[in-house]
Amino acid sequence: MSFGKHLSSPSLLKWASVGRAVLVSGLLSGNLATLSLLRHPRTAVAYMQYALFGWRMFKAQGLPQSQFHELFSTAENITVELPPSISYLTNRDANYAKDILYLCLITKILLPETVFEIGTLFGETAFVFALNTGSDARVFTLDLPPDVSPSLSTTIVDDAHVSGHAQALKSVFTTHIAGLKVQQLYGDSAKFDFTSYQKKVDLFFIDGAHSYEYVRSDTLNALSCMRRGGVIVWHDYGRWGVNGVSRWLHELAKSGQEIYRLPGSSLAIMKVVV
Repeated sequence: MSFGKHLSSPSLLKWASVGRAVLVSGLLSGNLATLSLLRHPRTAVAYMQYALFGWRMFKAQGLPQSQFHELFSTAENITVELPPSISYLTNRDANYAKDILYLCLITKILLPETVFEIGTLFGETAFVFALNTGSDARVFTLDLPPDVSPSLSTTIVDDAHVSGHAQALKSVFTTHIAGLKVQQLYGDSAKFDFTSYQKKVDLFFIDGAHSYEYVRSDTLNALSCMRRGGVIVWHDYGRWGVNGVSRWLHELAKSGQEIYRLPGSSLAIMKVVV
């Protein structure tokens, strides 16, 4: 059978017709679902952001995606510690759950002696790092003090986080014995003195302000702190409304750095080889 005849075969045409029907149905149902949320603007925005995030992921734009086991040599089974009540798991956006699972896995595989995090908020990820590291590990988490304004540009999402952190009575790690590993630091990450952490960090997690200016500044500071073989992880890659993360990482990748996206998540990751 020739190639032309194969394309015009009844079965292929049937599947093409079914595909078009499914696509049209999906578009109509998706649009109608959005319209049904017009009386709930915040929920509608969250829904659209979630849908656009998935669209970006399936379209495979931007950073190359790589499976976890392709980046790290792992055992067949890995046990991680994960509190069930943190918002990463209870959030309606299911991708957040995969974000936190990957962070647990990364921490368990690397067993870092020193973890540095930019962006404490409620202390949930610092708590996860503390739970999944060795007894001698140290976790440093940096956040903006309530009475200090950011020195670089921020996003609306960042402003909400600053407000949320200021209203938090205590971080979630303070009531658990693993929280003894965590040291809370305060300061503007663009002005913070990282000198005492240079060449000492094994795992650096960047989840502070999401503007291009801040993500760039935080990344350059992280690079100065990394030990050879360490790992930098960025949160919120590919998410709509915090495009500064994606913009900076695409620029950094073009400079020759090998940065990958973990599939189904908003985490981007880079191994530091020099």
